[in-house]
Amino acid sequence: MTTIAKVKVPLLGVRVSPLRRDELLRHIQEAVLGDRRLIVAGHNLHSVYLWHQLPELRDFYHRAGAVIIDGMPVLALLRFAPSVRTGGVGRAAGASRWSTEHRLGSTDWVDGLVELDAVTRVTTLGGTPEAADAALKHFSSLSRRVVWQTIPADPWQAAELDAVCDRIRRHAPQILLIGMGMPLQERLAVELSQRLDVPVIATVGGALDQLGGVQSLAPRWLGSWGLEWAWRLASDPRRLAGRYLLEPPKLAALLLRRDR
Repeated sequence: MTTIAKVKVPLLGVRVSPLRRDELLRHIQEAVLGDRRLIVAGHNLHSVYLWHQLPELRDFYHRAGAVIIDGMPVLALLRFAPSVRTGGVGRAAGASRWSTEHRLGSTDWVDGLVELDAVTRVTTLGGTPEAADAALKHFSSLSRRVVWQTIPADPWQAAELDAVCDRIRRHAPQILLIGMGMPLQERLAVELSQRLDVPVIATVGGALDQLGGVQSLAPRWLGSWGLEWAWRLASDPRRLAGRYLLEPPKLAALLLRRDR
């Protein structure tokens, strides 16, 4: 299993692989060419909260070879750590190393798979049948060289796992993108990595729905300003209010209890 260097994020306790878009795509290309196994994951405040709550999620992130930074707060904490000399908050050594380009959401890099010469077959797993069709139209419009297979999985039925594995084997993809909620997509990533011979498996959350146009896709510049969450919250407040408004203070309280 391929592992890319990770660094620990102050306060949060998780480890990430600070990668730019071109760096992540290069690692994916190398994994495909070398027929090596690589699991790609991402960390934001939602995943960090669940990481502290669920042992199975900690196991998944331990298995993941690349853990990209999928949230500006995670990047900010990586860049600005407590200053040892002053006891206050100051510029850490990593502040000059990690830029906003290291904040990499799934929608920032997934389309780039068509730029990789080694990639000719990709499978996506997730979304309703309508969302899967929309994602297929989007991805197919990017390049005729890459053949995409989209498998709906909303709602997910565990009894269908064997049939899904058979469909994926017939397509023989070099890359499998799993777009579901957490921790279901991570649980499936581990299961499928053990049952299938796919070089690269990546968990991409709602990226498939967003790129297919089923969910609202925030302007990409909002990500570099740390405001993509506000766009998503305004677009779907009923579904995301708990994640963006309630989980951060819960995570802060959890971290305070841990440090006492």
